[in-house]
Amino acid sequence: MAKNHNAEDLEHLNTGDGVQAYQTLVDWVKSVPNVIQEIEENGTEEDLIRYKKQIKLVVEKLKEIREGLPEVD
Repeated sequence: MAKNHNAEDLEHLNTGDGVQAYQTLVDWVKSVPNVIQEIEENGTEEDLIRYKKQIKLVVEKLKEIREGLPEVD
């Protein structure tokens, strides 16, 4: 049911909002390697596990947003 709700939320995004949300998440993903390295050096194993779970959620959201965006040639 949550997937249906998320799809409805994406329908309400106008193209500009969707593109901006997508780009924000893409920029966040680009920072992942540095953050993982920092957590490995200074954090706990639990911190690393939580961050990796967060990465998975962001990747799923990227896929949802991308599906709702118009195709760019």
